[in-house]
Amino acid sequence: MVYLVAAAQEDDLATMRAEKPELWRHVRRYNKPVQLALAAADEVMKFSQDPSTAAVISLAPCQPGSADLYSWGHVVTSGMANGTLGNLRMNPTQTLHAVDNLAMSAFAIAHGNHAYCLGLGGAAGQAWCGLEAVLERLNAGFEEEALLMAGDQDAAEDGASGSGVALLFSTRVNRVRLVSVSRSPAIVDVVPHATNGLAALLSAIAEHRSGLMSYVVPPQHTDGFSTVTVTLEIS
Repeated sequence: MVYLVAAAQEDDLATMRAEKPELWRHVRRYNKPVQLALAAADEVMKFSQDPSTAAVISLAPCQPGSADLYSWGHVVTSGMANGTLGNLRMNPTQTLHAVDNLAMSAFAIAHGNHAYCLGLGGAAGQAWCGLEAVLERLNAGFEEEALLMAGDQDAAEDGASGSGVALLFSTRVNRVRLVSVSRSPAIVDVVPHATNGLAALLSAIAEHRSGLMSYVVPPQHTDGFSTVTVTLEIS
């Protein structure tokens, strides 16, 4: 059986800089989605029995990069239109901002983790693929813990809001059990965002008293091709 043992949401980088200077030192060069995902993961891994052996599943942001990277891209496309890139230079930080699995890699290095890892691309509805992977790995006994983390932003612009979410699952008994993730065909409009769907799920869990909970994922949080139902048991 698979249980949710800890969850965290982060949306305030200023607080991280002030209260967790060591963590900030490690993540400050990354873009906002990665910083927020790692901050949330850092919080939930306090409840892990062994962070080095947990499966790590990371959702890439649907709005990756940074304002600097997008500005650099404009320089590139303008230069190509003129037939030359001139003396174009790329800051290494801009390269990092274009890496989809950066949060997963940074987490693994920080925690000495060499366990199973899965990076899911920045497309709508990947959160539910992540939950399916958690169920598959832990129910099969491959690992005893699994981390699902994500970070995203509303736009790759300076000052844009963003959020990070992390959920730690385990085979050890806790009050929230993840029972299943099911799908049925449906064509709906979506709003691609790596963290909003997971944040809404956590809110629904917090509001549910006890017993079986069938959470029908709001259409905008799906992949656009299916209705997703997450079934949990809360004691």
